[in-house]
Amino acid sequence: MEESSNSDILSRFRITRIIWPVLIGIVATVGYIFYKDVIAGDGEIRKAISAVQWTGNSFLWVFAGFLMMFIRDIGYIWRMWILTDKKLSLRAAFEVTLLWEFFSAMSPSVVGGSAFAIYMLIKEKISAGRSTAIIFIAIFLDEVFYLLVLPPILFLLGPNQIFDPIRDLGAASGNSLVFGFWIAYTVIFLYTSFLAFALFIRPEGTHKVIRRLSMARIFKRWQRNILRLAEELLVSSYEFRSKRWTYWLWAWVATLMAWLGRYLVLNCVIAAFAIKGLGLMDHILAFARQAVMFVFMLVSPTPGSSGVAELMFINMLEDLTPPDLGIALAALWRLITYYPYLFIGFILLPRWTRRVFKEKKPVVEPEKV
Repeated sequence: MEESSNSDILSRFRITRIIWPVLIGIVATVGYIFYKDVIAGDGEIRKAISAVQWTGNSFLWVFAGFLMMFIRDIGYIWRMWILTDKKLSLRAAFEVTLLWEFFSAMSPSVVGGSAFAIYMLIKEKISAGRSTAIIFIAIFLDEVFYLLVLPPILFLLGPNQIFDPIRDLGAASGNSLVFGFWIAYTVIFLYTSFLAFALFIRPEGTHKVIRRLSMARIFKRWQRNILRLAEELLVSSYEFRSKRWTYWLWAWVATLMAWLGRYLVLNCVIAAFAIKGLGLMDHILAFARQAVMFVFMLVSPTPGSSGVAELMFINMLEDLTPPDLGIALAALWRLITYYPYLFIGFILLPRWTRRVFKEKKPVVEPEKV
């Protein structure tokens, strides 16, 4: 079963045939994006950031924002190391995690970089079934964090404070977006519940049900993918149901560390230029609104949610940012949270490729006399 999954994944990429064209395309894409947005005279990011009045306090908060991103990455790297039972070296965990972020930044958000992450783990000599299990669990932990963080904040602040910026867009469009958010949140809840049931409660029963569904005429077109999902979920369940509680505790701590660091970047950017400073409730409100923004970014068809992320920042946080600085702060936020991964990936991908595809020299046996 693992060998067939391995061959399926490898056949989808054929990376040994296309690695140099891909690298050339990545260099060109990253260079163009950065030049157009940041360096070129008409770049929106350059124009926006040049309009910001910097102070000592601003530099400290922006530094804190970069520190939060560092904490976020450490959390994800630590979690990858934990989920692989420390089979990966810290260097390999570092490269796989940051390249996963890189491919996510280069792909539409609705696609993400999960398939690439599975492939990278396979190339790190982790079996296809185990690699799939690790990525399933990483996604599951992320979704659980998101589902748990929003309800207490809603209870504390009330829905009006959180959703008012969306409703201000107009009665029809605002209400539609709020309704769309709750639909998306429900889908995430159902998907996470399905993963929990399939991985930890009734894996064999879920496996049988999915296989039977794949036989239905309506699903015939996707039968192969559905069968692969059934096998991958079953393998993942066998892999993780026997883990000790300490394994899950540290994986969850790493997840909290990563997501808190991720969310608090935005708080640091806003605090850097807030005229009167941000109080505790302002920070909680910014945190809550970012949780709402995350859903809309998640379904974005653009690479790394480009455009959608900036638009959501400007609309959702207008009352927390100084007048006329919404675009500038959105640009600065993305400069901290998005663009670094393009360049990190650009540097890491050739090195990782050389390491995992390095051909071993054949052992020459001595001639028989």
